[in-house]
Amino acid sequence: MQRIDCIIDTHSSFRAAAWYGLRMALLPFRVEPVMLESESIDTTKGHSVPSIYYGSDPDAHPDATLRIIQSESTIDFFDARVAPFPSSRFVRIGQTRVPVMFEASGDVTFDPVATVFYFLSGWQETVIRARDEHGRFPWASSVQHNLDVRLMPVVDWTRHILADLLRKKEVRMERKEFGQASWAFCATHDIDYIRKWRPGIYKRELLDRAILNQQKESVKDRLGRVFRTSLSLIESGDPFRDALVRIMDELEKREARGTFFYKAAAYGQRDVSYHLMDGAVQQAILRQLDKGHEIGLHPSYHSFAHPERLLSERDRLRSASQHSVSTYRAHYLRHDHPASIHLLESAGFDVDSTIGFAECTGFRFGTCLPFPLFDPVSMKETRVWEMPLVMMESALFNRQHLDRAQAEKETLQLMQTCASFGGVFTGLWHNTLWDESDYPGWGAHFLTTLDEAVRLGASRQSLSDTLASWQ
Repeated sequence: MQRIDCIIDTHSSFRAAAWYGLRMALLPFRVEPVMLESESIDTTKGHSVPSIYYGSDPDAHPDATLRIIQSESTIDFFDARVAPFPSSRFVRIGQTRVPVMFEASGDVTFDPVATVFYFLSGWQETVIRARDEHGRFPWASSVQHNLDVRLMPVVDWTRHILADLLRKKEVRMERKEFGQASWAFCATHDIDYIRKWRPGIYKRELLDRAILNQQKESVKDRLGRVFRTSLSLIESGDPFRDALVRIMDELEKREARGTFFYKAAAYGQRDVSYHLMDGAVQQAILRQLDKGHEIGLHPSYHSFAHPERLLSERDRLRSASQHSVSTYRAHYLRHDHPASIHLLESAGFDVDSTIGFAECTGFRFGTCLPFPLFDPVSMKETRVWEMPLVMMESALFNRQHLDRAQAEKETLQLMQTCASFGGVFTGLWHNTLWDESDYPGWGAHFLTTLDEAVRLGASRQSLSDTLASWQ
């Protein structure tokens, strides 16, 4: 590990934020940032121990390897806690226009530390209180929407620029890898239902769609619905149970391991109940654990803000699986920042993979790499690591209204972006795959994506194993 001496010489209100932002800016590289007091840096060491000065004094530490002189406007922005977006401009890196969020001087004309902190702390979500019907931070209110950078991991571009500056000053900036692979692919699966055919679906198919024609379908399509629904009464299988098994088969064929998020309770209309001791569920969980997949908690709709329920559901899943449960993804991606991370920390979860946009693909916190979550209200780092959610198939098909070819094109573009930054492509596919009557093309999309991960040489492990291998 290359040691880098770091001097943080900023206002006390921003000191913890600056140290987090600088460490996170350097996180993807094999370096060890060490904070030193301003007077203790030894400039006689030259480049054998590189140093970074981050502060407001333009004359301080002229011999530091890299000097980032913070603008007073940056401190004013964060101290005020009112403006949702900082003033921004774009710089061109090759053919790409990268947004610059905060100005600076010294060896760089923009502030990479404040930029990384702004995104990874989830700052915009504490200032902008707009929420959708499920209590989620909406894509339309985000800085990514405002700047039209949904498919750009701004934090990772900022890291790339900073690393390039340090390399030009002869600092070793080697990227961490995932075992022997330069990037990682994580297939994750939310098990919202264990069977398709249940009373509510029969009502939907026969009354709402076939008789009342709420979908405005042709007579032929409506008769097809009646036929398929009637057939389900005599068939022994169920498409959602079959998909759960097939997902495992397809992963294991490609030497991949996934993370499966199970529900342990249901309290309202947004939850569909199933029993963890159900034979099909038990068989799936036992096989998943035996084959090296991961089991995580997918809590009930309301428990993302209900600590007692969350603990109860975690314990139910532990009991049913006879295995520790340390990974979490909220149902409906319900995440209230920063309250949710403290709830997870208190409940003993180590890894979360909730933070992604529900309406679309992209980089909600500006990165495709793991990072420890930070509370920008108390200005404290937590021990919960985030594995950012990059793509959810239902967002592509149901909310972005893409067809299969368009969905695959956008997904492969996102995978290539993650690969180029040595990141993690975390994708979410439900066990509704291969139900062509209601989810046409979803199963094919999963297989195409999985095959591309193999072709591009990605590590293909569970969320926790991927994080553990990153070094």
